[in-house]
Amino acid sequence: MQALQLQKILKENNYEIIHSLNGKEALKILDEKELPDIIISDIIMPFIDGFKFCRQVKNNKKTKNIPIILLTELADYGDVIKGLQAGADNFISKPYSKEFIFERINDILLNREIRQKSSNFDSEMEIYFAGQKYILNSSRVQMADLLLSIYCNTINKNNELEEKNLELRNLHNALKISNDRLKESVDEKNRLIGIAAHDLRSPLSTVSSYFELVSDLLKENSIDDTMELVPTINQLLEFMFNLITDVLDYTKIEAGKLELIKRDFNLIPFMNQIIKFNKLLGTKKNITINPQYSHKKVMVKADQNKLSQVMNNLLTNAIKYSEINTQINIIINVSKKEVIVVVSDQGKGIPKSELGELFKPFTTTSVKSTGGEESTGLGLVSVKKIIETHGGRIWVNSAIGIGSQFYFTIPL
Repeated sequence: MQALQLQKILKENNYEIIHSLNGKEALKILDEKELPDIIISDIIMPFIDGFKFCRQVKNNKKTKNIPIILLTELADYGDVIKGLQAGADNFISKPYSKEFIFERINDILLNREIRQKSSNFDSEMEIYFAGQKYILNSSRVQMADLLLSIYCNTINKNNELEEKNLELRNLHNALKISNDRLKESVDEKNRLIGIAAHDLRSPLSTVSSYFELVSDLLKENSIDDTMELVPTINQLLEFMFNLITDVLDYTKIEAGKLELIKRDFNLIPFMNQIIKFNKLLGTKKNITINPQYSHKKVMVKADQNKLSQVMNNLLTNAIKYSEINTQINIIINVSKKEVIVVVSDQGKGIPKSELGELFKPFTTTSVKSTGGEESTGLGLVSVKKIIETHGGRIWVNSAIGIGSQFYFTIPL
């Protein structure tokens, strides 16, 4: 595989290649064909290994001046000694980069004349290495070049190790960030469970007490007193229902399980139905909800149930924070690319410093509702995710004492 890759690299850079499958075949090619400028040989080959092949080439008067590069793992110091004994001119360790192999080839070709002038072997040199005696016949120039190539290989491998270490450090940092996020997610879910349990405990306890009181009143046939408790009980039940809905929606969003079932429908009758439902909630404060549409028919492709959740949440919030005897306007405008929906109220307004936190989980504003209604701090998180999953945008403008305007878009 590496041999084929090396051929491809060399051919792409305009080198003429003569390829052989083994050392025996390579010696035959050298005997019969025009001599090459350079030989690149693997050490592990069938029939004749790279060292024996190199030795035979260097012992032949016809081929002894052809520079030889040996490809090796350099996993064993003995390879260096064997290379020197065989007369190798250069080492390239595997795996190698394209840039590095061209650098070695260019160096050898540039120094070819020097090699030819210094081709006569010096006297034999005896060296001891790792407790063993070796006899080397390579020229001093050849030895120097080979050792320099080993040094370059070492530097190259050291640089590769540095790069790998950097990759490992980056991976470690990425894993740490991922682990921190996972911990934050677990902490947030635990916090969510704690908040839900705390917020449900109080109204459940109150409802239980009210039901006991209702039971006692019914025994006394106090129907009027009993009926006075019904709105309060309904309000508590409504809060618990909204809390459970918001928690379930939020957990789906966090788990990435928010799926849309889109279909084409007319937004106008859909919005009228939403307004009709929420008008009942507004009657307690004598709040009117006014539709203001720029078109009689506005076709969109969206998930009706999810869009209903968005509108109900925005209208419920508008009613919560609106003063008595005010109005809420539902405005629908159409541009070339999107539908723009505005829910505008005449409520207390939201401080400018808190607007950036509105769509974050568990966030409630410092402004209190006008009827004592509770807020979970999760509804707007779901609203934002639903709109963004549709490919739309959502934002808010608000002024203290004037009211708030929530805008969202649906792409056409």
